Amino acid sequence: MSFARIALLAAALGLSACNTGPRAYIYAGGSQASVQRTISVPRGSTASLGFAAKINPDCSRADSPDRVTLTQAPSQGRVEIRREAGYAYFRPGNPRSRCNTQRVPGTKLFYHAGPNASGTDTFSYDWYSGSGGIAHITVTVNIL
Repeated sequence: MSFARIALLAAALGLSACNTGPRAYIYAGGSQASVQRTISVPRGSTASLGFAAKINPDCSRADSPDRVTLTQAPSQGRVEIRREAGYAYFRPGNPRSRCNTQRVPGTKLFYHAGPNASGTDTFSYDWYSGSGGIAHITVTVNIL
C-alpha cells in the first residue's frame, strides 16, 4: 500500500463534529503514515473522530478487521473506541461502494471533553488496517 493511501486513511479518521476534510481509503500493503489532526470541541461535549470499516464486497466484516490502539491518552477528556455499525464510504468503482447506503460493521472513535476542560488537549492512537498498514494519528483538540 502506498504512503498516500495510508495518509488518506489517517486523515479521514480525524473527521469530527466541527471539521470537514477528505475521505480516506486504505487497501492492502505494509505502509505506515503519521498524521496530525486538529479538531474543535465545546467543553463537556463529545466529537466523533470518524468511522472505518474493513468489509467484504458483500458488506460483511472482513476476516482481518481493523484495530485501534490508544497510544497517548488525553489529559482533559477521554477517547472512546467502539465496535459498531456505521456508514462507510468507498469510491465509485470499488466493489464495496454498494455498501455505502447501508450500515456495516466497523470501528468508531469519539473524544469526550471534560466538563472543566479548557485550552488544548492532545492524544494519539494507532490504526492498524488488518492488511498490514498502520496510521499513527495525533489529534490536537481546541476546547471551546
